[in-house]
Amino acid sequence: MAATEPDVQALPRGGFRCCLCHVNAANRPSLDAHLGGKKHRRLEELRAGRQAQGLRSLFVSGFPRGLDPARLSDYFQAFGPVAGIVMDKDKGVFAIVEMGDTGSRDAVLSQPQHALEGRRLRVRPRRQKEFQTPAPKSPRGAPSEDRRLTQALAEAPDVEAQMVKLVGLRELSEEERQLRGLVVALMQEVFTEFFPGCVVRPFGSSTNGFDVHGCDLDLFLDLGDVEGPQGDPKAPVSPALDSALASPLDPQALTSTPASPVGSQAPASPQDSETPTSSLAPPTPDSALASPQSLPPVSPVQEEMDERDLGKACELGGVPKGDQGEGEAMLELVGSVLRGCVPGVHNVRTVPSARRPVVKFCHRSSGLHGDVSLSNRLALYNSRFLNLCCALDRRVRPLVYTLRCWAQGRGLTGSGPLLSNYALTLLVIYFLQTREPPVLPSLTKLAQMAGEEERVEVDGWDCSFPQEASRLEPSANPEPLVTLLAQFFSCVSCWELRDSLLSLREGRPLPITEAPALWGVLRLGPLNLQDPFDLSHNVAANVTGRVAGRLQNCCRESANYCRSLQFQRRSPRGRDWGLLPLLQPSSASSLLSVTPIPLPPSPFVQLCAAITQVLEDALGCKVERSGKRYRPEGTGDGEGSAQGGPSKRPRLEREKGQEGFLWNEGHQGMVLEDGGEEGPPGPTEEQLQRFGQLQNQGMEEVEAAQGEERRPGPAQTWHCALWHRVWLGRRRVRRQLQQQTKEEMSRLQAEARVTQELIAQENRKQRPEPELGQPLLTFTASANPTGQFLTLTQLQDPQGLFPDLHHFLHGFLPRTVRSILGCEKGD
Repeated sequence: MAATEPDVQALPRGGFRCCLCHVNAANRPSLDAHLGGKKHRRLEELRAGRQAQGLRSLFVSGFPRGLDPARLSDYFQAFGPVAGIVMDKDKGVFAIVEMGDTGSRDAVLSQPQHALEGRRLRVRPRRQKEFQTPAPKSPRGAPSEDRRLTQALAEAPDVEAQMVKLVGLRELSEEERQLRGLVVALMQEVFTEFFPGCVVRPFGSSTNGFDVHGCDLDLFLDLGDVEGPQGDPKAPVSPALDSALASPLDPQALTSTPASPVGSQAPASPQDSETPTSSLAPPTPDSALASPQSLPPVSPVQEEMDERDLGKACELGGVPKGDQGEGEAMLELVGSVLRGCVPGVHNVRTVPSARRPVVKFCHRSSGLHGDVSLSNRLALYNSRFLNLCCALDRRVRPLVYTLRCWAQGRGLTGSGPLLSNYALTLLVIYFLQTREPPVLPSLTKLAQMAGEEERVEVDGWDCSFPQEASRLEPSANPEPLVTLLAQFFSCVSCWELRDSLLSLREGRPLPITEAPALWGVLRLGPLNLQDPFDLSHNVAANVTGRVAGRLQNCCRESANYCRSLQFQRRSPRGRDWGLLPLLQPSSASSLLSVTPIPLPPSPFVQLCAAITQVLEDALGCKVERSGKRYRPEGTGDGEGSAQGGPSKRPRLEREKGQEGFLWNEGHQGMVLEDGGEEGPPGPTEEQLQRFGQLQNQGMEEVEAAQGEERRPGPAQTWHCALWHRVWLGRRRVRRQLQQQTKEEMSRLQAEARVTQELIAQENRKQRPEPELGQPLLTFTASANPTGQFLTLTQLQDPQGLFPDLHHFLHGFLPRTVRSILGCEKGD
């Protein structure tokens, strides 16, 4: 049966998962087809080769630092052929010696002692590690974007230079800006034929100063005056426009092609853009600029549809402005024009249900994705405001680019309940407004400095601010970029996000009680960040409490890292330093480690006792002694830490009687020095505080010896080991037990019975008993007296089960704790 394959795992709700390829199959035929496919066979061969290579390899240490690998090769060739030697990246701590065959390796191990250049060598078999599926390679053998970014940042002299270089690597190149200007000019020519006097205005990422490679092209089709008379708004028709799009990128042809007017700014044109350009970004390939004649031929059916769309467009063009239903009809008209009249445009679709209805499109010859809106004039001023912030202070762009990359790597930005890039950018600007003295002024002060011609009201909202940064006084804040980055992490981790409204217009937090009275339609949530102009719009209203808590936890961890020497100084040994550890994408387990589990409000001592009962009784965990972190076998040497394995953690040994108490494994209370035991209420608050002080003192001593500066918090920690998958099938077993027994029991007793039955069922499947020293999963759970959250951190997870356990505990643990504390009736 396919389910007996070692790489196949049966899913609880049906189907199968290939753990080698990380692929799910809906049924057995699909699974068999996958197991016989090229991808699975190739990975099987690769894994077999790696395992054979590991069986021939030796872990060698103890040789003099800076030893030439050739000397090691000469020494071990006396026992047999040497296939290769890999030195660690620190050049001298250890080496992996691969022998030609297992017989040569056995000959090396049979000799009790080895010495080289007067130093005794420590030789042992290389520890076999779990096979990791390799990441896909970059196309055509080109180095990946992450690799280029890492290499460029590692060569920078300091952290501030890294932040500045990051902007140059991420922003649009001059060629990409010119290409977008051509597309805007093409749109202007086409739409002018249907709407004489209209203006196509770009906004968003392309013009606000925070552009990145591949960002969408957002366009606003202005059918009326926004800022008064525009002179002749019709863009000049350029006969060279089609030929410029039809030929490879030619700077002379580009500069001779005028772009459409966009009022006081034309960011799409590189000559007038305030955003600096960079030659580090890859130039646009010639193949991206295909001529309309080179596009695939249109079928007769498509031609008929295009003609029908054009006829509809001509009919709608005569609809008077103000008739009922004009908005949706005009949206369909714009879609018809894009679909039938703009060369190279495809995949056109209208989205009338969006908060701001748009028409999405793709431009084949330039490779751009974009959208056209008809009722989003506020977005123009949002883009101009962000651009003004960039021009006011040179520190704004590097800080925003760095924090965007940081947030993306930690899964904080995106769609759904995550922060948008726009919301994160406003959060950074708000932070800069709150510095003392401010780096950026509030919008209220900017509105007071606006001239008479700059006072504008759009949709009832005040959009007045100066258009030229040269008219404003520069900031008196002298903080360098590195300090601002570290202070952002520290400040956000301490803000009361739920109880305040972060206002960019006032440049300060407003009490949440005042928000409904001033802006009744403002939607409040765990993170309240007010739009700078539309004061009734919370740009972070979609963010859930879980994401907001993870944002603050990530900021807290990053603030601790910014206080370390690894962040402040360049490593002389070639290790990652500065921004590199901050920008590295986090794994799923590390993201879960900063995703808090909410706990019910209760005294901290009682809460700790209830959590202990859930972990031990309801889940069957073995709880290690507090202050002692579970260390998997083999993680203490240099091999694991140098090759990306678990890092060394401080291990605090407290003997019984030294301080009067310790955690008793397998017991929910505390063992006192005189042998007496505390009951279910748990340890006293004084004992917990004393234990937290001892643990923090030990952490500070160990970390000071390692040269790191951290700020440990007064948290209670449980170190847990789990031997069974007790989170799978609980609902089914709970129903069976409810049918078999009619006696009343508390929720904790019922969940303990379910766990015992699950363990018994697992043992009846004739699975081998796990060894005591190798549990299925180990993790830590920590709670802080200052916040009602529990944070789980993975320690050892060879089978990748921690995300499933975390998802289960996110709902199970708060409900069971509430039941124990008497906040909820038992089942």
